[in-house]
Amino acid sequence: MLRSDDSAVLDYPLTDYVMEGGRRALLSMMEIQFAAGAKQVFPLHEMAQPYTTWAQAREAVNALPMKPRLTKVVSAHVMGGCGLASTEQQGVTRPDGVHWQLENLSIHDGSIFPTSIGANPQLSVYGAVNRLAQGLVKRLTGRDVPLA
Repeated sequence: MLRSDDSAVLDYPLTDYVMEGGRRALLSMMEIQFAAGAKQVFPLHEMAQPYTTWAQAREAVNALPMKPRLTKVVSAHVMGGCGLASTEQQGVTRPDGVHWQLENLSIHDGSIFPTSIGANPQLSVYGAVNRLAQGLVKRLTGRDVPLA
């Protein structure tokens, strides 16, 4: 749907089903963090507090109201998932951006990072994608094409 100025209207209804999914996600993340040795966990919820045991965290999060603007629904600089690596055993994507098992699939985005780098990846993604895209153009056309 578009506004009168032709800008997009995005609507993500946060239904009870979605919010309960948020609760399950918070619980799963906290359980993993405690199992990995965390001494304190602070879930992304406006009414949450830092918790020092899995039992305490589970009880508290199960009692929290899961409502929009209370429960944080966020995504920040999602990266990783198709890590670029020098061998098939170490990653999903070859150094030239091609998937190790699917020769006709090139991956040119932040998913080639091994994980989130903890900062805005915009320039790093631009640089990596520019390099990979130049290589793809060369493979497909045989010509060097500077893209930036």
